[in-house]
Formats: sequence, C-alpha cells, structure tokens
Amino acid sequence: MKTHWVNIKAGNKESFFIFYDTLYRSLFQYGMVIAKDREVVKDAIHILFYELWEKHERLPIDIKDPKYYVFVWLKRIIFRQLKLQQFSFESLLEEPYEESMETQKIRLEEMMERERNLYAAMAKLTKKQRHYIELKFFLNKSYEEIAISENAAVRTVYNVIYEAIKSLKGQLTSILILILNYYK
Repeated sequence: MKTHWVNIKAGNKESFFIFYDTLYRSLFQYGMVIAKDREVVKDAIHILFYELWEKHERLPIDIKDPKYYVFVWLKRIIFRQLKLQQFSFESLLEEPYEESMETQKIRLEEMMERERNLYAAMAKLTKKQRHYIELKFFLNKSYEEIAISENAAVRTVYNVIYEAIKSLKGQLTSILILILNYYK
C-alpha cells in the first residue's frame, strides 16, 4: 500500500488504479457505517479519488498507513456532503463526534479484520456462488435482476445464494448475520 502511495505521489496512474481497486470495497463499507446512504457514499468515494489524483503532488509522503489516511479523508468528505444536504452531523452518528482517534482506528481495524475474514470465507465458495453473493449483497441487486443478468431462473438464483449462505454460515456466523442485516 505504501509503495502505491509513493507512486501515486509521483503521478503513476497504474498505482492509482490499483490503489482504487484495492480499497473501494473497504471504503464503501466504512462509508456505509457513517452515512447509511449508498449514493452519498459512492459520491464521496469518487470525490475522494478525484481529490487524491488532483492533489497527488502534494500528498504527504511520511504517513505510516495510507489506508488509514484515506479512510479519514473519506469520513471528512462524507460529512461535507451530508452538510451540503443539510443533515445534522449528530443525527448521523451512532456514537458521539468526540470519539478519539485511537477509538476510531481500533474500530477501523476491527472492521478490516471482519472484512478479511469474510473474503477468506468467500474464497471457499464456488465462482458462481461468490458472484451471486456479490451481486445480491454488495451491489444490492434483487433476485429477479440477478436472474435476468445471469440468464438463469429466479429459483436457481435463490438456491445458489441459499447454498452460499449455508456454506458461509459455519465459518462466519456473527459476521454473516451483521452483513445480511445491514444490506437488507
């Protein structure tokens, strides 16, 4: 991650795209914890990467964790976006705004650990199961939309997702429950 950060500062577009691809899902999930609005989060991520590229020559080089740096940057953009929409910050936060940086970093690390566990468990699914799970829970597609896009019967989509969830259940009971409840 640090190498890509240094390369982005130097203007390397390939590192920029790798950085984007590597962090997009994590940023999206983190943003959803803050804003709970998919469109606000997507817009904020795009603004983040636009600003990152626009300011790449002025990026700090001596930061320890570029990933943490962009997570904080995203949070600020989300707050800025929400303020523009005339929402109050206090109503959007589940915890007080005065939360310490250390507490925020711990929460972020816990979230990243859950994400690593999820992707490790998903790697054990078949390619079709993984694809359907991503469509359903990460891209928020309905069963019918998945069936149409994959040229499959709706019942087949239900069955594949059911089997995938059943497979994940033993490995990730608490994480899976959290994700399924979050993305309903």
